[in-house]
Amino acid sequence: MKRLLLWSQILALLLAACATSPPPTPDPLAAYLPDFDPAILPADVDIEDFPRYDISLQVDPGKREVDGTARIHLRNLSGRPLNDVYVRLYPNLPQLVGGMRFKSVVTLPDRFAAGYAFALQNTAIRITLIEPLPPDESLDLEIRYLVKAPHREGYVLFGESEGVLSLPYSYPILAAQTRDPTSPWRLDVPPPHGDITISDPSFFTVTATVPSTVTLIATGVEISRTESSPGWTQHVFVTGPVREWSMMMGEQFRRQSLVVDGVTINSYYLANDERSGRSALAKAASVLRVYNRLLGPYPYKELDIVEAPTRYLGMEYSGLNFIGLDTYRNQIETQEILIAHEIAHQWWYNLVGSDPFRYPWLDEGLAEHSSMLYVDTLYGKEEADRIRALRWQIPIQWAKDNGYDDVVGQEVTAFNGTNYETLVYAKSASFFDAVYQQVGRETYLKILQTFIERYRFKTPTPEDFLDTVREVSGYDPQPLYEKWILSAERKPLPSPTPSPTPAGG
Repeated sequence: MKRLLLWSQILALLLAACATSPPPTPDPLAAYLPDFDPAILPADVDIEDFPRYDISLQVDPGKREVDGTARIHLRNLSGRPLNDVYVRLYPNLPQLVGGMRFKSVVTLPDRFAAGYAFALQNTAIRITLIEPLPPDESLDLEIRYLVKAPHREGYVLFGESEGVLSLPYSYPILAAQTRDPTSPWRLDVPPPHGDITISDPSFFTVTATVPSTVTLIATGVEISRTESSPGWTQHVFVTGPVREWSMMMGEQFRRQSLVVDGVTINSYYLANDERSGRSALAKAASVLRVYNRLLGPYPYKELDIVEAPTRYLGMEYSGLNFIGLDTYRNQIETQEILIAHEIAHQWWYNLVGSDPFRYPWLDEGLAEHSSMLYVDTLYGKEEADRIRALRWQIPIQWAKDNGYDDVVGQEVTAFNGTNYETLVYAKSASFFDAVYQQVGRETYLKILQTFIERYRFKTPTPEDFLDTVREVSGYDPQPLYEKWILSAERKPLPSPTPSPTPAGG
């Protein structure tokens, strides 16, 4: 009887403890875990510092319109009260020939109830808060918006061409925070020849409703697909942390998939380009295997390669790589190196953040040099030397001979459509190659792996890379940095031959 009484008392105490214990705190990462390995998050990073997007949108491909609502959760990281919040409207950039307009903006909690005005040549809105947001406190913005995309021919990054509707930048993007109390937001307006987005790594849940006849391709993992109404399908994607979310769609897409090192690689291609689409899948699988070993494991569950109306060029987005359709149809020999370059950006831009306005050379040079490392690993020195000559040495010499050489270590606005790719890609890759030749392959790979480990989901500066080289290798790369990044060589152009007769007016 005494033993029974004792157990009754213990049970009563346990029940009382359970009744008074607070409920378990929800895991803020749980919703996003279908897409990424949480082990990649640095130990010194607070998850609450990452913006969170909850987006609901509907796309009408016939009208090329996106009608959406975005709820953006943000924390004030500036160290001072924030009176204004900036949100980017990248479709309003002249080079994208599209448009985004806002229907309404509200804040949650509503004590910050806001008004807004266009800024930065209509490529942003400044949301003025009635009550300043204190440092380290958070709020939610709820924005209703409409995006209009153009129909265009030729190279198309944003809009419809060749039956493909490309819709990067198709949601309001929170401007990147600087953690500088004197200037808390990055407010640069990108020129036509550079990359566009400057944003902080963020978590996304996106519910996209599109016609059921359309294949929808997007950043992240699709966790559900339902028929929302006759003829319309609702897709739900989660992802994070990534630099941006992107999507594209079309009725003629086909898909082939492979699993490599636990990652599903999807190759999307147009119906008439199946052979090249299968080839793209095999090449992407090869690239991922090599980079997983050279740079470190790709930490997401999916990687998409998509035939896009970007002619013979490519463009990287988080988890989603546009590969120009010309490489599927009449320049197949260039497809592999283009895929290698764009996939390298999943490390040099997505994992290790880039600043495409202040230091455009840093991630482009690393991506370009990584693609050479891939070629060297798979095909050997002779093929790597051919890549060096074709993609770097010949263009650099042309720039010098024709007066286009310039200092690489400048903001993107210092370049133009003629010399941007030659210098920001080829000349900067030559700097990384010079470091590679100096320290040797094993040490160089250790430098890259250390750089990734140290600056995951951060945005390092050139000095951060130089310091990593010094620490890992004991070699000071400053002379090479000054030669390739801080110097220029312009040969004087020959004097024009006098015309035998005066030029006509």
